[in-house]
Amino acid sequence: MRAAKADLQGLFAVYKPPSVSWKLVRDAVETHLLKDLNSLERPAPRQLVRFLPGMVEGEDGKQLTMTVTQVPTLADHPLVSGPAVTHLKVGAGHRLDTRSSGVLVLGVGHGNKLLTDLYNAHLTRTYTVRGLFGKATDDFSDTGKLIEKATFDHITREQLERIVSVIQGSNHKALLQLPPSLSFLPLRHYCLPKEREEPESSRPLSFRNSPANPQKWSVRQSMGSDYQQPVWRVALISLTAMLFLLWCALRPETDIDRLIEASLQEGLPEQKSQTPPSDQEKP
Repeated sequence: MRAAKADLQGLFAVYKPPSVSWKLVRDAVETHLLKDLNSLERPAPRQLVRFLPGMVEGEDGKQLTMTVTQVPTLADHPLVSGPAVTHLKVGAGHRLDTRSSGVLVLGVGHGNKLLTDLYNAHLTRTYTVRGLFGKATDDFSDTGKLIEKATFDHITREQLERIVSVIQGSNHKALLQLPPSLSFLPLRHYCLPKEREEPESSRPLSFRNSPANPQKWSVRQSMGSDYQQPVWRVALISLTAMLFLLWCALRPETDIDRLIEASLQEGLPEQKSQTPPSDQEKP
């Protein structure tokens, strides 16, 4: 089974019927491949050595003995381990609309790496388009709602060929250009980044009306927008700081406080009071 999965590599083509999505076709192919791989013969289960009790005839009658035997491991049973292969990488080389039908190239295993080369090769594709003159629908399909009817006697073959040649020329020009997006990948989508809208007026922006102005302050923003703390942690830190300040203000004075106060007073410059001389000291 493992050898069959290892050999399942490469590209192959399938037919996609109309009114069916290409994803459903790919999933159906993957389901059938997994079913076929799991239907192959599995290797024999592992054997374990067990000592099983048994009865044998002896001189004194029946005696209990232990017999060495081999039993299969239940962990290797399909009902226990399940299917051997549960995933198979299947990719699509291109996409077809739901209403269209045609060839769909799929890749299995290492064949998915070749899908990029197949897409960049710009191989010729042939499309068959069917239309009906004189009618217009809302979604440009035969199943859409009819919104307009007109005559088509004025349409000639020369005019039709002229329009078709213009369409072919635009398609040939598009083949020579680089693809705008990696649309060949089956499950990846690429979108162009949105351009930022610049203000039309040349006046300076107002901070009050700008998105940077916080309309409402919350505790969650106390540590910054890049590192938000939970409410209980901010409240615990604030309460601890308040209790420490209250303890410093209400605690009794100690010897250390007196020493610190004395050292501070010694460091201050002495201010000598200058009193005016009295009348007796005047000459």
